[in-house]
Amino acid sequence: MKKFFFLLVAVLMAATATYAQSSLVATLSHNGEISVFHGATSLKQAMEAASHGDIITLASGRYDAVNITKAVTLRGAGMEEDSISGTFRTQIAGDFDINIEETTDSHLTIEGIYHENTVTMYGTLNNAMLQKCQFKNITYSGDLTAVNSLTCIHCYITDGISLPSVCSANFINCVITTPNNSKGGNMDFTNCMIRCRLNLINNSFFTNCFLYAWYTEYGIDPGYRFLNSSNMATYCAGCTSKNENPFRDITGSTNKNFNESIWDTLFKPDTFDELTNEAKAEYIGNDGTEIGIYGGNLPYNTRILSPQITKCNVAAKTTADGKLSVDIEVKAAE
Repeated sequence: MKKFFFLLVAVLMAATATYAQSSLVATLSHNGEISVFHGATSLKQAMEAASHGDIITLASGRYDAVNITKAVTLRGAGMEEDSISGTFRTQIAGDFDINIEETTDSHLTIEGIYHENTVTMYGTLNNAMLQKCQFKNITYSGDLTAVNSLTCIHCYITDGISLPSVCSANFINCVITTPNNSKGGNMDFTNCMIRCRLNLINNSFFTNCFLYAWYTEYGIDPGYRFLNSSNMATYCAGCTSKNENPFRDITGSTNKNFNESIWDTLFKPDTFDELTNEAKAEYIGNDGTEIGIYGGNLPYNTRILSPQITKCNVAAKTTADGKLSVDIEVKAAE
């Protein structure tokens, strides 16, 4: 962290342009060198200057969206915001595409980002990771060839994620509305909270998960509410909005179904899907911990561990003896 701090100071002190800015800072790390960009377009500037394998770090604030065409590590300050505790998120505003050339050996990682628009995937996406992010909708274009080994950890996807016919994806301690691989491929869910039309899921594995299958008036297809037999589920619990067993076509006896009327009573008020003490004792996974997003080896946590630039003030001009005043604050999780 000290090396990071002093490199950043050196870059700013050597700058010939003058600038005063206390937020919206993007830093680009490339082969040990750090470049700094400012303002709402700083993410776009950093992405344009980046190469595969580089690291882009964003302070909290709202940045203009840019298409991701390079396999970089993109780190924000987090997806949650709480003025009382002084926690402020990094938001990318607007739709953006992910379209990375397949020939690179580097892998895309996105961490600590809040996004309430649409992300569209193109080409072939290999070994990407989404961590501690909130997305509204992740989808793909008709030109997308494959999504291979996508990993999502501690993510909240509010409207849906759709994957192509060739896909493999792992979701670990995530909250997901409407995961969809109806065209083929497979998905693996561990300690997840899933709300969706279950007939959109095929060839997938569920372990230690909660499932809530809602009823839809459109088409009135009872298949919406049940996992089909191409899936496997163990140590899961769920309900449907018609009080049926969402696991009726799944072999095995380790899954539990319950009446929809008790769904809300399973969780502590004013928490993010945190089970009550009674529910923790009743719904136990195959590892002896509670099922759902706070169980397993990686309990749900949105805290970002990598150092974040929380303030960057650069004086408008140098002093008479040629010095430039720089005020930088870097925060790291305890």
